[in-house]
Amino acid sequence: MKPKKIFNTTVFCLFVIFLSIYGASKSGYYEYENKKQKELTEESIKKFEEDIENGKNVNLNDYLVEDIKNYDNRITNIASKLSDTLYNGITKSLEEGFKLVEKIIED
Repeated sequence: MKPKKIFNTTVFCLFVIFLSIYGASKSGYYEYENKKQKELTEESIKKFEEDIENGKNVNLNDYLVEDIKNYDNRITNIASKLSDTLYNGITKSLEEGFKLVEKIIED
């Protein structure tokens, strides 16, 4: 295999990985999880208020929801950092390219 073909294949694979990770981060998964947590909290508040109205003995710890799972691991952290680095690099490259084109047009 020629070095140029290896380089092009590597760049293409990195670009596909970048697009996949970037798309997943922008898909709204985090917002969905926050909304779901908010709904659980509102349900707990309603149950708390009902128990107070009914005169039950109330313990605040019975109504707190601590069901947050952390799925971070080394691979997702590395992929996220790689995605951010590629995004920043591409953004800077495009900005510099547009500045160069602007300079050429002005002259």
